[in-house]
Amino acid sequence: MIRRSIRLMWRGAILAFLVYVLFFVQLGERSAFQHVMRVVDTEEAQELGREVSAATERISKEIGGQVHDVTQPPAQDAGASQVPEAVSNQLQGVVDTLSSARSGSRRLAKRSPSNRRSLHYSS
Repeated sequence: MIRRSIRLMWRGAILAFLVYVLFFVQLGERSAFQHVMRVVDTEEAQELGREVSAATERISKEIGGQVHDVTQPPAQDAGASQVPEAVSNQLQGVVDTLSSARSGSRRLAKRSPSNRRSLHYSS
């Protein structure tokens, strides 16, 4: 815990130093922040920003379309509705039997003391 606190304080000190250098240390006539702001204000940077924004919008529309296509229900039901009713009833009976057997074995396992381990200490 102390190690984590020391690491946090060290990272905070490094961050404070970097912020100080970014805003207050002069690189020629301006600070690093002022240089970055002048570069961002150029026409080329503005054009790059517009192009990146347009590309991001195109990609998001394409991904949205793909997600929409994937989440649509299938055009055909893959034959599930074509199963005869007699087969469907038999399958439902099997499922019901299995689920009741499973719940019955759970009840027996909870009541049975033989499946609980007990420790015997020999002296």
